[in-house]
Formats: sequence, structure tokens, C-alpha cells
Amino acid sequence: MLIQALTLASVPSAVDGVRPRPASSEAIARVVEGILAGVRARGDAALVEVTARLDWPQVTAARLRVPEEELRAASERLPADLRRALEKARDNCTWFHRHELPADWEEQGPDGQRLGIRQRPVGRAGLYVPGGLGSYASSVIMNVVPAQVAGVAELAICTPPGRDGAVNESVLAAAWLLGVREVYRLGGAQAVAALAYGTGTVPRVDVITGPGNAYVNEAKRQVFGLVGIDSLAGPSEVLVVADGQAEPRWVAADLLAQEEHGSGAQALLMAPDEDFCRAVGKAIEVLRAERCALSDTLAAHSAVPGPASTGSCVARPVGGNLHAFYPALGQEFAPLAAALVNAYGPEHLELHLQDARAFLSGVASAGAIFVGKHTPTAFGDYVAGSNHVLPTGGSARFASALSVHTFLRRQSLIELDAAAAGRLAPPLARLAESEGFCFHRISAEMRAEDAAE
Repeated sequence: MLIQALTLASVPSAVDGVRPRPASSEAIARVVEGILAGVRARGDAALVEVTARLDWPQVTAARLRVPEEELRAASERLPADLRRALEKARDNCTWFHRHELPADWEEQGPDGQRLGIRQRPVGRAGLYVPGGLGSYASSVIMNVVPAQVAGVAELAICTPPGRDGAVNESVLAAAWLLGVREVYRLGGAQAVAALAYGTGTVPRVDVITGPGNAYVNEAKRQVFGLVGIDSLAGPSEVLVVADGQAEPRWVAADLLAQEEHGSGAQALLMAPDEDFCRAVGKAIEVLRAERCALSDTLAAHSAVPGPASTGSCVARPVGGNLHAFYPALGQEFAPLAAALVNAYGPEHLELHLQDARAFLSGVASAGAIFVGKHTPTAFGDYVAGSNHVLPTGGSARFASALSVHTFLRRQSLIELDAAAAGRLAPPLARLAESEGFCFHRISAEMRAEDAAE
């Protein structure tokens, strides 16, 4: 773990030093552009061609959609305890997102005009669930639930197939559990293209959500405007702010949990002094050793290595992605910690503080805030109820978590009677005249004349 003293003046350069560079490149953009153009022009034929080359050699258009009986069977094979865990995550997520639902409103304005807002869901949403090591049933819940609460009528899930066409069983089971019956064995930029443009097999959608690799991200960027998107997700990140009363071993576990998100994931610590940083570093070493021993024990007793038994523990590199900061001489901890939080804009912010609520008043930029030592990020990732699709890469400065608002359109309502038109026509006419819009003025004055009669 890299440990560094910090001052208010050095916060911007420290953030620049730890912030990962964007994964997108001209080469990726060109590849994605070609895939999108192919799917747009040739539909299913291009989907099959790209999927056969990259994922599933035996694919056909007829086999892209997962049959409902396969979804049902996956659900029936789901272990009972895992089913209960998924149901708990679903229920809490539903409770949380129901509180986000905005109310329509309509009021009479100061000049007699009636003004209001009504909320309407999009008609159809496409939800991307990553494959491989990033294939998570929890991601199905986090994408599907807010769309359902918003009232989206049609949901389609795309998730990459393996070389044999198989799709992660827990993803299929979660889809069935949530009532989603439209699932496609499609990944990468080609999945985004199918959802955005539509093909003979995959009807087009209005909004695409869900994280993916650099190709998925670039595809979402290129189709934005034709469809809505949630965000351009980067590597996952956490910033833990801990005072001297925090438990170093707990902090270490939370930082290591962040590393499990894979390459590029970042874990930052803001601590009161260098000694605490070193105590956390020591705890990280101990926890890693314990995890390695457990993994090797599981491997020795497992006939078939799987997700819980990798065969051996391969230690991930620590340098570069784990950073600890403490106040330089003469610097106050709380203002410095707040400055770091707001400059970095973390996806996840953990507050291991005696008075975490007081610190909140200085926090402006964070995707999700985990208050108190008993609230690690892991609860938000799974079962607390909040959504784990959060802004990354500093975008918490201007962006928010995936929510029901992602799937809603706000529509303004405006209604004038003759009297209101008469009152508002003169200022409108003057403004339109100043901007050279003659028929805007005439259009309003016709209503004003009607009001005068």
C-alpha cells in the first residue's frame, strides 16, 4: 500500500496521481464502430457472425434467445439459501426504489397559466449483465428492480455466452425470479448494437443500462442519443475515511473487498496519521495470508475447482491500486478528508468515524455513502437495498446512481386560457421581436386578440 502525506494544496495532484486513465482508445472505438455498423446494416446475420467469432462458435439466430424453460430450470436448480438471499436483495431493493418514485404535480402559475410535470416510463429497456468473472446475479437485481418500479413494460437482458453457449445459471435464475422472460445470449458491443438498433430477433429498446468492458462502454457511448444510457462505467472504487477510533482490520477488509472487483479497481484510505495507515497495511497482509490459506485448504478438499476453490491463491498486486493518505504536519484531518472526498468523487465512500453524521455536511461528491463502522460497501453491493450501479471515475461530481429516474421521462404540462394568454402575450411578443422570431409574436398575439374580444 502506498502511503502519502497530504496537504490541502496537494489534494488535486494526489487525485490526478491515483485516478486511472480511461480504457477507451481509438483502436477500441474503430472496432466498436465496425460492429455497430454491421449490426445496423445486416441485423441477425452480423450478430451471429460476431458472436461466433468472439464467444460461441455454434451460435445461430434461433438460439440467441434463452428459452423460458431454461430460465425456469435454472431457477429450480437454485440452492434454497441462495434463493432466499436473492429474494432478500430483491425485496430491499424494491423498498428503496419505491421511495424514489416522484409524484406528478400541476399548479396554477402567477399569471393564471397551469403548469405541471408528469412522469412516464420508457416503453422498453435493455439490461446488460457481464459474463465471465463479472457475471453477477446481483447485477440482474440492481438493473431490473428500478426499471420495474418505474413501470417499464418490457425488459430484455443480454449476457455473454461461453464457448458452449452456456450462460451463468444464477443470472438466468435471477431473471426468472424477477419475472424477466426475455434473455439473450449476447455480449460485448454486438449486444449493445442489437438493443439500440433492433434486429429480427432482438427488438430495439429505449434505454440501455448495465456495466461492461471497454467495448461495451464504447458501444454505449456511440449509441447514446439514439437510445438513453445509464452511465459509462469505469473501474470500481472506494474511499474509506477513518479516524483513530476505527478498527484497522475492518478497514483492511473493506479495502481488500474492493480489490475483488478486478483489474483497475481502486481502494483509497484517508487516515488521521501515518501509524494508522501502517496498521491497516499490516492488517491487509495478515488478511491476505489468511485468505490464501483458506483457498488452498478448499482446493485440497475439492474434486472440481470452481468459484469457491480456485486451486491456489494467486495474490493480486497491491501497489498502484491501494493508496493511503494522512495529514501532513499542521493540517487538520476533517477539512483535509472532505477536500479529498470532493476532489476524488468516489463511487463508494465509507465513513469509519465517531461522528460520521457531522462529517456528512462537508461531503458534496460521492456515489453512495456508507455511514459508520458497521456499514461496509459490501452491504450496498448486495442486500442493504440501495443500488450498486454507481458513478465512477469522478463522475459523482455530476452523476447519480442508477435509479427509477433512469427509466422515467419528465413531461412538462402547460395550459393557458384566454385570460392567461392575454397577460403573457405582450412580454412574449417583446422577447420574440428582440430575437427576430416574427411568427412566434404573431402566434401569441392571435391568442391575445381572442382574449380581448
